[in-house]
Amino acid sequence: MNMQTKPHYLITKKFLPLAALLSASTGAFAQSAEAPTYYGEALYALSRNCAECHRPEGPNLGGVQAPFSVLNFDEAKIWSPLISLRLKDGSMPPWGAHQQHQGTFKNERYISDEDKQLLIDWVEAGSLEGDAEDQPSTHELVLSAPANEPTLAPDGSMWWMGVPDATVAFADPIQVCEEASDWQPTILMHRTGGDLSKHQWAQASEIRPGGPTMHHGTSNYLGVAVPGRGPQVYPDGWGFLLPADPFITLNMHYAKQSGTGTAVEDNTVGGFLFYEPGDVIDYVVQNTIPMNTDIVIPPGDPNYMATHEHTIEEDILLLALAPHSHYRGKAVKIDLELPGVDELETLLWVPDYDFNWQFHYEYHEPRLLPAGAKMHVTWWFDNSAENLANPDPTAEVRYGPRSSDEMMNARYYYTKAEPQGIVVGDPIPESLLAQARRTEQYYRRQQANWETENVSELCGPQVAP
Repeated sequence: MNMQTKPHYLITKKFLPLAALLSASTGAFAQSAEAPTYYGEALYALSRNCAECHRPEGPNLGGVQAPFSVLNFDEAKIWSPLISLRLKDGSMPPWGAHQQHQGTFKNERYISDEDKQLLIDWVEAGSLEGDAEDQPSTHELVLSAPANEPTLAPDGSMWWMGVPDATVAFADPIQVCEEASDWQPTILMHRTGGDLSKHQWAQASEIRPGGPTMHHGTSNYLGVAVPGRGPQVYPDGWGFLLPADPFITLNMHYAKQSGTGTAVEDNTVGGFLFYEPGDVIDYVVQNTIPMNTDIVIPPGDPNYMATHEHTIEEDILLLALAPHSHYRGKAVKIDLELPGVDELETLLWVPDYDFNWQFHYEYHEPRLLPAGAKMHVTWWFDNSAENLANPDPTAEVRYGPRSSDEMMNARYYYTKAEPQGIVVGDPIPESLLAQARRTEQYYRRQQANWETENVSELCGPQVAP
């Protein structure tokens, strides 16, 4: 399969034409007096398991937005064959971590066997409406549904972290030209609201993608926007330093089909929530990416395995894990080896990794990892024709930034274990300022070097200098 035959963001491992699903007549299902109805039982289960995304004006998660609301009977009935199919194949609700991790991470999306069967029974019985008088109250639905709710800013924009204290945007819309299919420019974002002229401590950041052509975006300060991932909001007392800077850089990964008439504009924006003077920052968040850049995946290999070992050099609190690979990524496992302990502990097991859903696995309670602990990272890749997302099973695949290349990253977020007691408004230690600036400059240089060697001029001079 040639990479140009489909837009990258439409290729999935479980692809099935929607028209074929929706053509099935639900009227053929048996309708008994005992069958569950939408207002009687199904709406509760849909609210608990689906309404976090499938709601009116649902969240834009890395350029992906749910196509219908389960809180409207007519919409839920039309889409019910697909709801049943996705429940049966396990792809909905989308969540990569194995069942063994239930209760470990925030915002997990496990569905109970009871809710799953109830919804399948509802669909197979004909997606019955029931009596609207049985409809749960708004209060009951709110208690049943996940807690995330958007906030409307005075300018009409919608934010999931809360109304930002400062916002940034491109100086002009980015022109993703007809020739682009897999384009990764680094772009300067300018202040559009708030104050970026002084050093500030941030508790949250959010990237609001401008459209589905953005497969993901990464920024040293704004964080990461990928399908399935919302804003980054740190616990109270946790945060990161945003040094005074007129610009914020954002590396965009645009993925679409190339050709006549495919050009689009992108207006991605970003925002920050800052701590107030007098607040105390005990934990300064950092992240690092253990990776193996020497992978060479043979053509047609259905189960290529690659490993990497990473040593923790000082006592840290582990906040979150965020593994990343591309279309051939099949599964990932991150094991922990503690000093003096022979048996490994599995920190994360994702048995069915999907490039189109990349999650941020944040602990309910950060994990203390002592100096000398080791992370053992194992990735499996499917470079065979059986992988429907594979752009070319005849290619030998190496590490690289394009979607047609591969990665086996295991990014994690952490802080020093010892509380630092930094008071917001007091002078900032020069060592922290220097570290923040070095990290930003590293990312700018790294991306600029790659673009110079590859496709920086593909759609014109829109990248960061």
